[in-house]
Parts: sequence; structure tokens; C-alpha cells
Amino acid sequence: MLMNKNIAFTLVELLVVVSIIGVLSGLIIAVLNPAVFKGRARDGVRMQDLAVIKGGLEQYYSENNTYPGATSQLAPTYLKVVPADPQGGSYVYTPSGANYCLCANVEDVRNIKLNGCGSGQQYCVTNPF
Repeated sequence: MLMNKNIAFTLVELLVVVSIIGVLSGLIIAVLNPAVFKGRARDGVRMQDLAVIKGGLEQYYSENNTYPGATSQLAPTYLKVVPADPQGGSYVYTPSGANYCLCANVEDVRNIKLNGCGSGQQYCVTNPF
């Protein structure tokens, strides 16, 4: 004759499993460090913004044979809106005759090739000439 056995977990067993899951998830979050991923995402936005501004600068130059004194002169003719830094700052634009330097401060310099006219943790683009 078969006996009906109820299979159930005790409160202690459930607490042990929940605590193990909590410790493992804490370790995973500590290892992955979401702040680093958010910083890298903002750096990607910065690099894309500089490419957009560079395009507007080149359009301005092709029509005026000089670069503007400030990136704000690009809107609304060459760019609908001049992009701003994702954290509320602004990009550094330095025109000098037939050249310019456009830089953004980046958060993660390990994965970005720093170049040219900037200093420190800046990613920069210049005119293609």
C-alpha cells in the first residue's frame, strides 16, 4: 500500500536558499559594476556627438571658407540642435584659422584612443585637412 507523503520545505531551508541567492547576486553585481557600463555608454554618446558636430563644422566651412567662432553658430542652419554632453557639460571647441579642435572629457580611457589636441582624459576630433 502506498503512503501519501507531503514533500515540503522548512522555513530554515528556504532561508538558506534565499541567502545563497542573495550572496551570489551581490557578487555578480560587484563584479559587473554597472557604473562602468553606464560610463562607457555615455562615452559612446560623446563620440557620436563629436562626429555630428564635426559634420556641421565641415558643412559650415564648405560654405564660408572658415570655421565658426563657436559651435552655437551651427544651429539651426547646419544642425537642428548642437549636441551637449550627456552629463550636462559642454564640449570644448577651439577654432584656429583653418583648423579646429573639438574635445570631450571621457570617463573610461581604457577603451578609447585619446588623440591630438586635447589633454588628460579627452577624446578629440580635428578637421580632416
